[in-house]
Amino acid sequence: MLWIKQKIGNIPIFPKLMITFLIITTPLFTLSLVLNELGKQEVKSQISNSITTNIHYYFLSLEKELERIIQTQQEFINDEDLMQLSNAISIMSDYQRVKAMNDLKLKITTLKDSSIYIKDITIYIDSINGAVSTSSAEETLSTREKAEEIAIATNKSKVPVTFWQDRFYLNLTYPNNAMNNAKAPQFIQNIELSTDALTNALNAFPQEGGAILFSDNWMISNHKYPEHLTQIKQKLKKSMQESTAFTKQINVDKEKYMAVYEKSSFLEVSLLFFFPENVIVGQLKTYGTWFWLIVGSSFIIVTLFSYGIYLLIHRPLQLLIRRFRNVEGGNFQTTTPTTRQDEFGNIFNQFDRTVQNLRTLIDELYVQKIRLQQSELKQLQMQITPHFLYNSFFILHRLIKNDENETAELVSKNLGDYFHYITRNGLEEVSLEDEVNHARSYVEIQNIRFSNRISVNFEPLPEAYRGVMIPRLILQPLVENAYEHGLGDMVAGGSLAITFEATADRLYFSVEDNGLGMTEEQMSSMIRKIAFEEEGETTGLINIHRRLKLKYGEHGGLEVMPGAGGGLRISIYIPHDKGE
Repeated sequence: MLWIKQKIGNIPIFPKLMITFLIITTPLFTLSLVLNELGKQEVKSQISNSITTNIHYYFLSLEKELERIIQTQQEFINDEDLMQLSNAISIMSDYQRVKAMNDLKLKITTLKDSSIYIKDITIYIDSINGAVSTSSAEETLSTREKAEEIAIATNKSKVPVTFWQDRFYLNLTYPNNAMNNAKAPQFIQNIELSTDALTNALNAFPQEGGAILFSDNWMISNHKYPEHLTQIKQKLKKSMQESTAFTKQINVDKEKYMAVYEKSSFLEVSLLFFFPENVIVGQLKTYGTWFWLIVGSSFIIVTLFSYGIYLLIHRPLQLLIRRFRNVEGGNFQTTTPTTRQDEFGNIFNQFDRTVQNLRTLIDELYVQKIRLQQSELKQLQMQITPHFLYNSFFILHRLIKNDENETAELVSKNLGDYFHYITRNGLEEVSLEDEVNHARSYVEIQNIRFSNRISVNFEPLPEAYRGVMIPRLILQPLVENAYEHGLGDMVAGGSLAITFEATADRLYFSVEDNGLGMTEEQMSSMIRKIAFEEEGETTGLINIHRRLKLKYGEHGGLEVMPGAGGGLRISIYIPHDKGE
């Protein structure tokens, strides 16, 4: 028995999978092909195309009908009775005026009766200070205000259909620029569309589905599937922005829906029709016998196939995953080599050898990195400019000689803090607050020396970032570089700004001066050395940049750019997230 298991274990994985797959899936292939090829895709496609055609036909009919109404509305500009009432009312007799109004009312009544989508038509005429309407209600003083408000709404929306106070209007103002010029128009014609007729048209779709007619600020619905309407519109929002017509399948609350969308560029109105997919596949219930055969066969097939996969692949993969997790947890101890001779056996052995090599490389790289950091930190500590020490003691001497004891006390304290911070060898990382205080001590000392030559703006460190841990001695060298190379030769008018800035993922510490700056060639050379970490220079700005790269990788580093005042701006950046 053991010999048989060993022989099976030595068979390559590919033949095992091929044999197992063919034995298990042959019944499933047969039943699936019978079911799928007999009708599902064909019926589904035909019904979907039929629904899309009906939607397009309805929407085209609605668009043409409203276009006809709007065209007829435009023709009223040249109507003889309307022109007489608008322009010649003063020379008309009472009989002529009444006859013209009756004829005009007969015309707009005929227009109203010509379409089920027209609910009411009202023409407000400025010269008679009244309106002619198909409505039987008596005219009130609010008629003019209502007409003008609808006209203003149409003028703002720039679309044919105006939504005003939960009603829909087609507006015609003559002259058409009257509202823009704050001039009273001769007449305003408003055709109110029937909301009931629009809703009934949505209800007339032959399929059982939800339909909405909508624009940017209004919507008419047939009130079917209202619980899913918001989700469907949200899922289709991007598609509706990119296309004027499409048919798309979406999932809402674990249920599949088919959505048909079309937009009218003339009306700036969209139509969305959606329905559960089972409306389409419902005609396939005649294949129930085949379905239950597939269910029964699938159960047997899945059981056999899952067990075969477990024996052939799952258990070896579980063992490999456990080994990966051991390595992820820091355990690089080599496991016992496997006796398997198939592909998994080869993978296990190769994995063990790779872990051994990885452990060796990590040990070497880690030790090298620590030594490099310590060496660079000590190198920075040794780079204390001697003349800074001499100048500091000279400043103390001058202050004491001139009896400026308070200033001398401040200088001596900052000088003590400065050298105490530099000579601490035990810490590789410090809080950002300590590093900023060290740079501030240096600036306080230099302020005594250059008080009449250089003005300094040192922004306070934001409270939220005081505890962030960073490599030691990376801020003060930027300030020292500005004093020595940027402002050292300035007799007066020097300016130094030390600022902090936080972006979405970075925290910047910037030092900017108004000194001589760099030439274009010097700037290009410095940027190239920082970007490509060229060999040669291992101190100063390049040293700081390399230390930040060692600590943060691509999330930390140094940037050099011209300053706003003509000098130089040098910034270091670290990850914004404190946990990085």
